[in-house]
Amino acid sequence: MPQRPDDDADAGEPDQAAVDARWAQIVAELADLETPSAHVDRADHRPDADREQHAAGVHQPPAAAELTGRDWDGSAQQDAAEAAVDASEHFVPPDPGPVLGGDPLLTLAWTAAIGMPVLFVVLVLAWPDAPGWLLAIAGATFVAGLGVLVWRMPHRRDEGDDDSGAVV
Repeated sequence: MPQRPDDDADAGEPDQAAVDARWAQIVAELADLETPSAHVDRADHRPDADREQHAAGVHQPPAAAELTGRDWDGSAQQDAAEAAVDASEHFVPPDPGPVLGGDPLLTLAWTAAIGMPVLFVVLVLAWPDAPGWLLAIAGATFVAGLGVLVWRMPHRRDEGDDDSGAVV
């Protein structure tokens, strides 16, 4: 029985005609990029089973692989599936509330709590000889802003609120 190139690693040089035929098959599969070719799963590929089937006269074409996101048709299928999901979901986001128009006292407290430390750093760096009373007013405004924010926090849970977590 003649040895094939895949029988032994030390079988010598492979048959040039077999190499040329395999090369022509590879090039033919790569020539047409418009249609996906049938992929063979190499994890289940057994050369000895192929030889047995070939010797018995059984020739079974490889099954076409399922298209993935990297195939041309697969990406079109994914786009169609995403469009179908988007069409089935009728989510309309709620209108956002006003950013600064809610409660003027709360807006002023946040401005004092955030703005006064920034103003204090700028005053110390830009005007080292700033009067002490100006720095004291900035500090008092910061403390007052924090006090209002703490005072406005809810003290207890609402009686009608039986929700124990975030709403997704």
